[in-house]
Amino acid sequence: MIRALGAMSWLRWRLLLNTVRGGRRRDAMERVSRVMALMVPVIIAALFVGSTLTMVILGFIGGHVVASGSIAPAAVVFIARLAIAIIFIAVVLLAAGAPGQTTLARYTRLLVMPIPRQALHLVEVLANVADPWQILIGAALVAFAAGLAAGGQAGAAAVAVVAALLVMAVLATLAAALGFLVAWLFRSRRRGELFTLVFVMVLSALSFAPVFFSEGLEDRQRDERRTGTRRGFSIEEFDRALPVWTRVLPSEAYGRVILQTMTRDAGGVTAGLVVLAAEAGLLFAGSAAVHRRLIQSLEGDQRRRKQRGVAVRMPRVPFIGPAASAVAWAQYRTAVRSVRGRLIVLLPGPLLAMMTVLFRQIPEEGRWAVAAAEHGHLLLGAGIVFCFYSLQAFTMNMFGSDRSGLTLELLVPIDDRQLAWGKVVGCALVLGTAVLVTLVACVAVAPTGSPYSWLAALIGGVALYLSLSPVAVWLSALFPVASDLSKTGSGGNPHPLPMLAGTFLVMAAALPIALIIVLAQAWLGRPFLGFLGVLAWTGLVTAIAIPLVNVAANAVGSRRENLALIAQNT
Repeated sequence: MIRALGAMSWLRWRLLLNTVRGGRRRDAMERVSRVMALMVPVIIAALFVGSTLTMVILGFIGGHVVASGSIAPAAVVFIARLAIAIIFIAVVLLAAGAPGQTTLARYTRLLVMPIPRQALHLVEVLANVADPWQILIGAALVAFAAGLAAGGQAGAAAVAVVAALLVMAVLATLAAALGFLVAWLFRSRRRGELFTLVFVMVLSALSFAPVFFSEGLEDRQRDERRTGTRRGFSIEEFDRALPVWTRVLPSEAYGRVILQTMTRDAGGVTAGLVVLAAEAGLLFAGSAAVHRRLIQSLEGDQRRRKQRGVAVRMPRVPFIGPAASAVAWAQYRTAVRSVRGRLIVLLPGPLLAMMTVLFRQIPEEGRWAVAAAEHGHLLLGAGIVFCFYSLQAFTMNMFGSDRSGLTLELLVPIDDRQLAWGKVVGCALVLGTAVLVTLVACVAVAPTGSPYSWLAALIGGVALYLSLSPVAVWLSALFPVASDLSKTGSGGNPHPLPMLAGTFLVMAAALPIALIIVLAQAWLGRPFLGFLGVLAWTGLVTAIAIPLVNVAANAVGSRRENLALIAQNT
């Protein structure tokens, strides 16, 4: 077992080195791209070290003040409970989404090696202990125990260390069980796509949960102002309001163990530790069962449906050649048939509609949100910008998102300009579909504003896309990444540098359009002038963008071989 753990650690280190160095067939630009792609994780790791040190210091101080009696233990333990609960939620969300970011092909190769299945399971469980969230909370809890020991509470410190280790075990086994379960779901494409759509929709809906509680908080504050009294926060009242089932959560079990340790309640301490140990054991056994099911799914041969050639005739896109039109429709069909593309099309519009409905429930202090939502053309403009950000998986990675489809496109007699324009038009078709859904949603919830303002917002979206197209082609050719459009997270993202550049460029390119619309309506009071201004701006951008796209297409020709290698992920 120890040899298997050492071998897996060495394997992951070698994979990291190969990611940086690449193969001999990679050109210099590709090696630079790989190094730059690792700069963002390195920066995050550097910031994480500072966060960990801060948590260690705070944990040690908290343990010391509890041991010395300077602060009531319940207050410090409440902060620890809250931190563990936040980490618990983060672990659940990350574990549920992480298996969708990577492929299981590499894991399949491990099954042909003489490694016991139990060792593979244990390696995956222990790998979750190295998760940044686990390190963060583990360091804080151990530092809390060290603070107790420094304050003269050696027995309480020993119990705190055991409780901290059990909490980390519960979080690690929970992450492993959820990860294996979601990975098994992704073994079926239809099952995985359905899970991804439901997961993203539920996550988006939960992000608005605080709005539902805002009305109750505002009512409470209004009553306090009317009566002239102000009730402080009470930990005892908060604990009484918690449902009974929350007592089995790791945060609550840990809190009871620490508090009962300080009161010398040996029975309560033992019961709390037993609860944490039982949870870790059950989750470990459950993760082992799901892991066995996953292994059988990886080893088993799946039946393949008989492939039949189907002739598809799509209308030719005007103003571009037949080859570029074919590339455009291939890009569009690839996008709308993937999980990432469907989310781009379906998510922005309904999400904006939900936001508008929720904003209208905010009390008087939030009337500014209601006023903003009542201007339908502004809501449409925000939705278009939202669509641009969602579309970065395609626009900033035009030559890596369709994988083997790019290889087929490079084999046909099509020049660089036609290929570039086909990709640009294909992404425009995806964007147009997403904007159409957003338009319907905005009209349904906020049908206000001048028709000229609505037209100005739509035409402004065209100008925004044209202004970004040359940069998108150039960055996509220089920094391609083999992405998987069936993944919603990092597995389907473009290179970090183009994604970061696109984040700022979208806002910079949208600023002139927004100024024209707002000034024409708010300052001049003539929405028609805003429509004419945006139309003129679009003509100017078109005259500049078309030759720039042709120039950016030259970067495709010099990197055709490398683009083909990256698209195949070789």
